[in-house]
Amino acid sequence: MKSYYLFILLLYNFCAIAQNGIKTPDSLEDKSYDELISRINDSKQDSILNLIYINTYIQKSKKENDPEHLMIGYRKALIHFKEEVALKYTDSIAKIAFSLGDDMLIGRLYIDKAIIYYTSKNYEKCLSNYLLADKYINEENDIYTQYKIKYGIANMKLYLGYFDEAISLFSECSEFYKNREGYNNSQGYLYSLRSLGRCYNQIKEYEKCTEINNLGIEKCIGKKYDLIKTYFVQSEGINQYGKKNYAKSIDLLKTSLPRIIENDDFLNVAINYMYLGKSYIKSEKEEIGITLLQKVDSILQKHNYANLDLRQTYEDFINYYKKKGDLENQLLYTNRLLDADKILEKNYKDLISTIHKEYDTAELVASKDNLEKTLKRNKIISYTIYGLSSIIILIITYMLIANYKKQKVYKQKYEELIAKTSEREKQPEEPVQITKVVTDELDINKDIVFKILKGLEAFENKEEYLGIGLTQSALAEELDTNTTYLSKVINHYKGKNFNSYLNELRVNHAVSLLKNSPTHRRYTIKALAEELGFSNPRSFSDAFFSQTGIKPSYFIKQIEKEPDLLMSA
Repeated sequence: MKSYYLFILLLYNFCAIAQNGIKTPDSLEDKSYDELISRINDSKQDSILNLIYINTYIQKSKKENDPEHLMIGYRKALIHFKEEVALKYTDSIAKIAFSLGDDMLIGRLYIDKAIIYYTSKNYEKCLSNYLLADKYINEENDIYTQYKIKYGIANMKLYLGYFDEAISLFSECSEFYKNREGYNNSQGYLYSLRSLGRCYNQIKEYEKCTEINNLGIEKCIGKKYDLIKTYFVQSEGINQYGKKNYAKSIDLLKTSLPRIIENDDFLNVAINYMYLGKSYIKSEKEEIGITLLQKVDSILQKHNYANLDLRQTYEDFINYYKKKGDLENQLLYTNRLLDADKILEKNYKDLISTIHKEYDTAELVASKDNLEKTLKRNKIISYTIYGLSSIIILIITYMLIANYKKQKVYKQKYEELIAKTSEREKQPEEPVQITKVVTDELDINKDIVFKILKGLEAFENKEEYLGIGLTQSALAEELDTNTTYLSKVINHYKGKNFNSYLNELRVNHAVSLLKNSPTHRRYTIKALAEELGFSNPRSFSDAFFSQTGIKPSYFIKQIEKEPDLLMSA
């Protein structure tokens, strides 16, 4: 709290100095711009001293009526302020940049705005400003800034989950900054490495991530690199979680947490707590883990924020309370998950729109399509979870009742099927009487009808209907007739078409076979289908259900459970 008031006082004093032209210490007035920039860069760990140097730089440029250096001073001040104040400074920078008509300066302005928006998690405006910067900056007029844009777009790809593309860009950036001198290039190199490690962690290349983290820690020499070193330690803590080294993960995450909290980086504080919590849960210390995850929830609620990584927190809560049988907390965190998905959906939709309008390349169009698919999948998952959680008691009750009724119907159909089959086995079907033929309806000679009927009787008695690949044409040829006559006779005497007639014979055969043969009851559905002449298990199962109202698997299980019913039948 003290540090907060100190910052407000500092902000007030700085604004007063900048607006009223209060003199800076005499010891600094005679310093050159390069000397002041050097002091500004070296004092980044001391906010008060850093602002004094920045203010000296600004006052010097105003006094000398030097708009370009004034703009640099304003740009250096941006890191000290939150979004609203920082954006006011970018308005001042914009007036100078556009008045000078310098593409390089205008491009840098848009990069500054993009960074401000990225820090405040406004990803739509961040991306739009990077794309605006790209219109003004190229490798010919400012190669260093061109790579800042690359780095920014790589971060957006990392956020969107396009890790391979992000790896390619971060690799380019790290190679560029690696061989260049100066604090800014060193920072660019280290931050590129850190982001590269995060990408490798996301695609589960944990050893590669560890190699990069160790390299980053090794390169962070000197106090001014302490903060980025902390983030490498945090990255390795997350990476050790992926390697399932939970004790080591906890140790590294605990080490990095205080400095990240001090940096007022709520997002990484939340990520740190999340992986600490998950590591404790994996270490069978669930109560400690859940307490830490509640800290994540508190941060997300305070900032009304969500991202794809932190979304896991709510899934962990739901799984934990489901295991505990705590319906109230299941519902609470299901609603929180839905709220998080709404935030994600809004952010993603905004990004899709910007990508489509401003950067309509084949690469980003493909990314847009992937993103839309992800959104659709997440929306279905979210709505499903919401429905299950919000009315879980009613659903369970309904399912129990519905299942009871269904089982009752199945049982009844099973008993009727057993009885019907037993009756059919006791009383063989009588041959069809030719005297019943109505020739006017069939328009076929009686002798031909009689011949077909006798042929069908033999076809059934010899169980030829079990042949695989049997067709109406093949049967017609076997009975020495044509498909038209055969179809008419089957329709008239059997009351169904050829396929239904064939399926009925096979299903009746299947029922008798399963009822009387324990050996066949041990067959797979696929093996039964082949023996009965069906082309695949699905067609057998569908035909069985269509005719009997139950699946063959249910019929087999029921027979095995109730052998007494077979005896009585």
